[in-house]
Amino acid sequence: MKTSIILSKLFLIVFIAAAHMLSAGGHKLKYDSLSCLQIEGKVLNAGDNEDVCIIELIDGTNTVVDTLILKEGKNKFAFVLQKNDYYSIRISKNGFISKLVAINTEILTQQDGIHKFNFETRLLSSVIAKKLNEDVLDFPVAIIHFDYENNCFDYNKEYTEHIKRELYAKVTRPEPKKDKSKKIEPVLDSAPYGAYAAN
Repeated sequence: MKTSIILSKLFLIVFIAAAHMLSAGGHKLKYDSLSCLQIEGKVLNAGDNEDVCIIELIDGTNTVVDTLILKEGKNKFAFVLQKNDYYSIRISKNGFISKLVAINTEILTQQDGIHKFNFETRLLSSVIAKKLNEDVLDFPVAIIHFDYENNCFDYNKEYTEHIKRELYAKVTRPEPKKDKSKKIEPVLDSAPYGAYAAN
């Protein structure tokens, strides 16, 4: 009887630990006294094809400090970030446009404990990239920072909306058509040498 109770408690502990690791993308989260933010993400279309989805945590020196590989239907990941630093999370997958999320963990007030921030995203197919404003593809899609008014981490909504508008600008604003009916003739009156005007 005591053995079965001990075994059931042990099974419960192992189950909770495994569930926590799986929610973190299959790796153990590391906390220390400088930890301030646990960021959790979900890539909604991570399993859309056979290719793996790669999640990279990049620090302020542009060094990849952690890499997770989402495969076999897994689509969640988590990282623990230290305070007063800059990070990026790059999400990439073959056949899709990579996404970058920027994080500023600078906190100027005394904070105890670990803040949490969750987000979901969907990668865009590379086929769609031809229709998008390519100048915007390398910019982060979001900037996460500490919101002093609400005492939590949040993303800059104005920035994200601006990036979305610029990304789809090529789709929503068609290029102006050239008027082929105008003829170019030289202007001979008082115009500077080599000046031409359209009639």
